Amino acid sequence: MNIAADSKTNNMNTTAQPSQEFEIQRRFDPFYSGGATAISPDGRRIYCSFGNVVNVLNWDTGSVIQTIGCKEEEAAVVQFSLSCDGGTLAVAYENMLLKLWNLEADSKQCSNGKILKIASRACVHCMAYGRHPDLAHMLVIGYSDGSVKLWDTESRSCIGGMKCQFGTVTSVALLRLSDQTDKVVFGTDTGRVCMWKFMDDGENSNFIALSFHSATVTVIIAMNNDHLLTASRDMTIAIWEAKAHLLRRSIALYEAVECAILITNDLLTFGGESGTVRFVNLNSGCLLEAKKISLRSRIQAFHLCRSSGHGLVCFAVTEDQNIYELELNQDDQDVQIRRQIAGNNGEVRCVAFLSSRLLLVATISNQLRMYDIESGDCRLVGGHSKTILTISTSSWSTELFVTGSEDGTARLWKLQPDTGQVSCLSVFSGHVKSVTAVQLCHENAAKYPFLITASLDRTVKIFSLKRKMLASDNCTAGRERKAAETASMTVVAHNKSVRCIALSMRQMLLATGSFDQTVKLWQVVTGHRCELQPIDQSELHGRGVSDVQFSPTDRLLASASGDSLLRLFSVDGSLVCLRTFQGHESPVLKLAIDGLRLISVDSQGLLKLWSLRSGLCEQTYDAHDGAAQALAVAPPTLAPEGSFRPAVIATGGDDCSTLVWRDVTDERIEQARYQRAQTLRHDQTLANLLEHQRLPEALRLALHLRRPATALRVLREMDLGDQLHNCLAKLQADQLQTLLQYSAEWNTNSRYCHLAQSILRFVLTRHTPEQILSWPTVGQFLLAWIPYTERHLQRIDKYKDQLPLIDFLLQSAKVLPTLPPTALLGKSDPLSATMYYYCLYTSALFLLAASSSARYASQQTIPAEQSMLYYKPRPYFEPSENGYKIQPAPQAIGGYSQASKPSFPAAHLGGFPIPLQRQQIQHDQLVSQNIASDEFGRGPEKPLVFVPPMPIAPYSNSIVEEPSIPVVPGSYGAVSSPAYGLSTAVPVLAPYKNLKMQKATN
Repeated sequence: MNIAADSKTNNMNTTAQPSQEFEIQRRFDPFYSGGATAISPDGRRIYCSFGNVVNVLNWDTGSVIQTIGCKEEEAAVVQFSLSCDGGTLAVAYENMLLKLWNLEADSKQCSNGKILKIASRACVHCMAYGRHPDLAHMLVIGYSDGSVKLWDTESRSCIGGMKCQFGTVTSVALLRLSDQTDKVVFGTDTGRVCMWKFMDDGENSNFIALSFHSATVTVIIAMNNDHLLTASRDMTIAIWEAKAHLLRRSIALYEAVECAILITNDLLTFGGESGTVRFVNLNSGCLLEAKKISLRSRIQAFHLCRSSGHGLVCFAVTEDQNIYELELNQDDQDVQIRRQIAGNNGEVRCVAFLSSRLLLVATISNQLRMYDIESGDCRLVGGHSKTILTISTSSWSTELFVTGSEDGTARLWKLQPDTGQVSCLSVFSGHVKSVTAVQLCHENAAKYPFLITASLDRTVKIFSLKRKMLASDNCTAGRERKAAETASMTVVAHNKSVRCIALSMRQMLLATGSFDQTVKLWQVVTGHRCELQPIDQSELHGRGVSDVQFSPTDRLLASASGDSLLRLFSVDGSLVCLRTFQGHESPVLKLAIDGLRLISVDSQGLLKLWSLRSGLCEQTYDAHDGAAQALAVAPPTLAPEGSFRPAVIATGGDDCSTLVWRDVTDERIEQARYQRAQTLRHDQTLANLLEHQRLPEALRLALHLRRPATALRVLREMDLGDQLHNCLAKLQADQLQTLLQYSAEWNTNSRYCHLAQSILRFVLTRHTPEQILSWPTVGQFLLAWIPYTERHLQRIDKYKDQLPLIDFLLQSAKVLPTLPPTALLGKSDPLSATMYYYCLYTSALFLLAASSSARYASQQTIPAEQSMLYYKPRPYFEPSENGYKIQPAPQAIGGYSQASKPSFPAAHLGGFPIPLQRQQIQHDQLVSQNIASDEFGRGPEKPLVFVPPMPIAPYSNSIVEEPSIPVVPGSYGAVSSPAYGLSTAVPVLAPYKNLKMQKATN
């Protein structure tokens, strides 16, 4: 997630280069924190408990595809069980709550489960669904107080329960015998195996406790012929006859058994504390020692899923949260690891690329993780006795790498590409404290290869490597590993612990950084016995140096420090600071140089990209929740077409996550170019549709492009009657949802509220409430309609209270017939009444303007026959079935003498006839006036003006423009221009406007 674009324009450069952009290509996040696991019937999904949720892992991709539960609301998961068909998951939480989750819904977040019950006071310790098809809906739950309950998950009712006195229930199973008898079998931590037969009629219960094991019973498996197999931590397994309740056979395994699966009726695979997968023949009771395989950690669960060729595929879950896919061969009783995935790595300490596909990860563990970036596979490499701290790979080999550990040793490893096996070639010892940094030589030292290590003991050691050893196979590696290598030279490099080292590509220069705040430069002298010679040092940092790196050209050295600064040095004979990079607000922990780009991470989890030329931060990414401890850049590789692939970097942090980032700069530039071309094409299409008045198509295109301003422009070209309704009726459901969302924003502005209310009215009258509430995004904007609609209604009510004044003016002027009382309007249709009132209001303004002009002209010397009143007709409202529709403006009025009569009874103003008396009417193009905002959604209109073109006369030449009605879109039409100019303007309606505004606000 890009949280800050600190990219700035470099004024020193004449051409602006696009800043580099990275995005996460792959995430390796923890998804399993220990506890219960389950496998889907097809073996493609793995259910893992992770804190308060259950994560569903896609085994093919190695990524989490679904999360069951909510981290914020639920308590921690204690146990869960998956039904046989994989459709229902029963989850028990530590707050004694049990929930049933329906897994049929294919959603990323599954957050609503059915509550089965409020559990008893004891905690759920184990649970299991019935494996027989008739018992698939039955759930057996064992509690820590020794009680067992049987539940029907379909009816969500408890069928029965009982409580024993033999301790905590550790394992449960529900069996159906050959005589159709159902039994609940459970084991306890005292070694008892209990069988409980619950009668369907509820009259009697049959319970029996069998004694053989002396420790916790961990496994209960149903066998053929009504036999039962149990395994315990007392290193034994027992075979029982379920009907007769008799012990038929017992076998000693010499290992505490934690889990087991039955491959055939006479072959059992089990695992225990040693982490070894072993086989036992149930007929002979012999262990097949030659066929065992070690997983290096206690095995806590086995899951048998499907057949594969001559064997079976099963999954093994270990105590260190790793999941293995195993193939068990039935013919030769062999087992092989097909794949493994790490469920929880812990805090990441170091990352390094072995190749463009393989990523090495060191965590707070003595095992190294080797990730396949494409498939997500994780291979564990063991050898160190303590936590691995550092990794170094070779620039001339994709098979060799070195690790350093807290055990004071460094190990040289080699990967076998054909088998994927990793073997240790040699162990390098001599440090008395933890090895903090290792560096393998580059290809220029292939003749005399060497290895450099640094430690907390303040020393730097250089080891000479044998070329024969580097090219050895597994057999030779075993012989070389017997003796530890000794250092060719040891140097006390700093006064405090050495934190980091770096080796140049060509000039054999070594840089070291320490907690003593210094950076030192060394010369490496190669030969049969390698040596180190000091060159220069720098003490510019204010705190300990955390990392140093050379540029590929060898002429530059970058350093990071706890003082939140990065420094760039020149290494031509001495260390000269060229530039300081400021931008981090916390200690910088790691850095890397990739061409002309500097990459750094800090203790706040931020990843920053810097330009070496300008020294400016180009991008900042919030990479990790905690400190970012690890950073690595993949080696450049060629694509099939011959060009270099985009850069890839990896980061790791205290949030136990490892992220792989990919350079997407070229892709983003291409996408931006394509988007610009698309935008131009859509703009041209919209312009063509508007030009040809194809408004419905223009509206649909504007909604498809998510352009609310364009949609508003198109809608304002329509009338609010049939044209708007016909256009809305042709919209699809998703387009209508988008339009309704835009209308909620338009409703907040009184200028467009009438249009928004018309759209809302159409939606409410054409769709049922159930249909509207089923729209996905309706909840995001529906509540926004209520407050502004109430505000608009209050404003209309205020106008209605002021209407008696208009009635009084009209009746006093005696120019209109008696109108119906305003109190009778607006009861059935408030919107229609509002438009009616507004038309009356407009007519009153016209009459007042005419009378004011007459009074002004009567004081002048203009002849009456030369006076003219200029009025521009406009479209007006006419009632229709769907509300109001717009009628076109009347024909041009003018050219009449004082005594002549017009050819029609009146000119329409705002939809109401106004008689023309003694006026000579002539059309004119009105002067445009700037409009801002008032209570009608218009803004401060300029007062109407009186213009005398000739000497003063009783009736002056006036230009009267009626106030703009915002809900009437459309043009007024072109009219002819006057033959004279406008010289002066006299305000005539300012007093009335002030009165109107005053009453509107009261």
